[in-house]
Amino acid sequence: MNQNSFSPKARWDRFEPGKYGFNPDALNERIEVLANFKHAKIFPKSFTWHSKEYVIETITYNWQERIGQALISYFSVLCAGQMYQISFDNSTFRWQIDKLIQ
Repeated sequence: MNQNSFSPKARWDRFEPGKYGFNPDALNERIEVLANFKHAKIFPKSFTWHSKEYVIETITYNWQERIGQALISYFSVLCAGQMYQISFDNSTFRWQIDKLIQ
């Protein structure tokens, strides 16, 4: 991994609903994603948000969390110099953009 693309905020500044209530920075908008699934892993390649396609240059960090029966896969991705957090819910097969990472 290229050390210049590392952003500690990609993981550690995430919002925890039980602790802070409403999160004004959360986007939580549905998106369309082109992804590869290989050896039980997900590799998002691009996503469409507000009719614009964003090509993912780098996945800087990824992790999973279980919420009830759902397993949510989170990805911090770099697209044209901007970091985004996107997620995939394996119980609903829904992709969403969670937030812009500053």
